[in-house]
Amino acid sequence: MPDYLYANLALRHSGCWTEFTVYDYYDTLVSVEYSTFNILKANRISIVRRSKYESKSKLKQVLDHDSSIMDYDFSNLISTNKYTVYSIFMLQDVNSTVIGKLKSRGIIVLNATVRNGIEYYDIISNDNIKIVVDDLLKIDDRIKIVNLYFSNLDEKNLFKAISRNIGNVMFTEKEQMLIKKAEELGYFDSPRKKNLDEFARELGVSKMNISLRLRNVLKKIHNLI
Repeated sequence: MPDYLYANLALRHSGCWTEFTVYDYYDTLVSVEYSTFNILKANRISIVRRSKYESKSKLKQVLDHDSSIMDYDFSNLISTNKYTVYSIFMLQDVNSTVIGKLKSRGIIVLNATVRNGIEYYDIISNDNIKIVVDDLLKIDDRIKIVNLYFSNLDEKNLFKAISRNIGNVMFTEKEQMLIKKAEELGYFDSPRKKNLDEFARELGVSKMNISLRLRNVLKKIHNLI
């Protein structure tokens, strides 16, 4: 049985609706279905860090930009003074989508998100992923690869890819940066390479500041249990 390879792919897709998303927009693919007549049915959850009235108008404008979208519908799930959450359903020409191109070569898409106008994919394949991506995407001048990281598939990157949707939705970008920095400094190691005082000094903030921010992160994780 051939070994599977894992890759995290980041790209910009000119002309796609994702290109027109704003910098306070986050989107994750919930489900996808390939129907007859080369139509892709996609359900997505989007978070827009704007009020309901601002974000609704902006979201419609974004989706109307993409000629490959045959039809769409979206509904408001949650609205707060900080952000609005939408459920989006869309019908697209499968040949115009990156997911469709990846599927045509038997690549499994574990996760697909949009953030700051960039599409991110966690994918696995039993072929050489770099060659497949080069073949499928670089011949399309509308697609520009921002980053491609690949390795042998193992437990760590598989579970990270599966759980990435939850982390991206739950944690703000600042909280994600804090978690990554804590990991880099060995704060989560046993024994710790850096204690809370050293961690705070590395970031140039007070010990109380770091303590409160980490406590908020842990509270969000606890709410999932």
